[in-house]
Amino acid sequence: MSSYTSENKRIARNTLALYARTIIVMLVSLYVSRVLLDKLGVDDYGIYNVVGSIVILFSFLNTALTASSQRFLTVALGESDKPKMCKVFNTSVSIQIILVVVSILLLELGGTWFLNNRLNIPDGRVDAANYAFQFSIVTFAMNFIRVPYSASVVAYERLDFFAYASIVDVLLKLGIAFMIGVTGFDRLVTYSFMLAFESTVMLLVYVIFCLRTFDTCKYDAILDRNIFRKMFLFSGWTLFGGFSNVATQNGFLFMLNMFCGVVANAAMGIANQVMTALVTFAASFQTSFQPQIVKSYAQGENSRLHSLINSTSKFSFALMFLPACLLIINIDWVLNIWLGTVPENSGEFCQILIVCSIIDAVTGPFYCAIMATGRIAKYQILISISFLLDLIVSFVLFHVGVEPYLILMSRILTRGVLNALIGIYSLKSLIGHDVMEYFKKTVVPILSLLVFMIPVSYGLYIQFDGLRLLLISVPVVSVIFLFTCYYILFASSEREYIKSFINKRIRRE
Repeated sequence: MSSYTSENKRIARNTLALYARTIIVMLVSLYVSRVLLDKLGVDDYGIYNVVGSIVILFSFLNTALTASSQRFLTVALGESDKPKMCKVFNTSVSIQIILVVVSILLLELGGTWFLNNRLNIPDGRVDAANYAFQFSIVTFAMNFIRVPYSASVVAYERLDFFAYASIVDVLLKLGIAFMIGVTGFDRLVTYSFMLAFESTVMLLVYVIFCLRTFDTCKYDAILDRNIFRKMFLFSGWTLFGGFSNVATQNGFLFMLNMFCGVVANAAMGIANQVMTALVTFAASFQTSFQPQIVKSYAQGENSRLHSLINSTSKFSFALMFLPACLLIINIDWVLNIWLGTVPENSGEFCQILIVCSIIDAVTGPFYCAIMATGRIAKYQILISISFLLDLIVSFVLFHVGVEPYLILMSRILTRGVLNALIGIYSLKSLIGHDVMEYFKKTVVPILSLLVFMIPVSYGLYIQFDGLRLLLISVPVVSVIFLFTCYYILFASSEREYIKSFINKRIRRE
């Protein structure tokens, strides 16, 4: 019991550090988008988003190797096996180096051809787009090599450093956004170059911290064959699912560019920024739980594992829903104040992606628990099918001339609801998670809360607009949400915990 208490305190401490990081990173990131849109203009902003999406196609490698490194490092740490951790880290770095070389070759050959022969780039900006593409490859390579180091930080639960590094990262990006307007060079090229330089600096920061803090992070160019085989098999299926995810998302961006032009890409870029800012709220909470979920599985603590999955899923929804709901209602006013010049369809794109982000927040713990088992082949195949279904539906709708924001709605059903059902099914088959208990303790309370919140929110949305809607919706929605959260979403034991926590804080003060 005492070990659980200390682990829960560590989760709480890490969560607070990540929340401070989240608020700062979110606010600065959103402001960076405004500055970039102003400095680059709608066309160049759209060009950077669509050109960057070619490189992002290879980000599935980054995502897959991050999941693999974190999983194997955390399991080794949970087993208190230091030699194994050293071997996992060295093998992970070696894999990263091999894959980054292969990725650069493929990007230089296939990516350059696609950029110059298939994308819809305005006249006179093709050369700048090519320079931006080359610097984007450098940025990708630096972020890719950083994976084993950031995975070590998470595995050791040094999330205070992770928070500080993220803040430094976003502040550097803010400085870059301001600098591109005063250099006198082409702004798109300058921005791409500075991002490449900044990613190199952040790689050095992580490397130096890990070398000084963890004695398991000294790279000796060792490739343990047994660990390599296990990591490669694990990563292989993660790569499969990651590639399907990135390919379908960027496939939509390419179709958007071909059918609608760079202005539509700019709108989608804005929507992705908003979604990323929101997802960071839930992700910070889930990151603090992630090592504990993996360690609970590695140590065979099944009761705690199931409890963590249910509670993290519910609390992730609670943290995500209120800001998401208020953003959906007030998106037009927020975009006008935030950006000044708002690309067409930005509001609709934002609203749809925000709904997807709420579903992703609820199902985030599923992915973490499934990754912990190492048996991910069936899960990756199933979610890849749902990703492909989303792309096929989008392609057909583009061809028949449906409005872009309506096409994007297919993502709610495929990448949202269908993926959630796949996750629940996988948890049941892999770790024996009680589906009925999950529905009773998590899904039913969430749906019950939505029965209250959706009519209230929609009523305010159609009744008011502009600043008046914001001033009315914030207090009304917040009060109703907090009330329904406390009495509908949370169970009696959770309410008792909340009251006890508040009482302790009051006594201290």
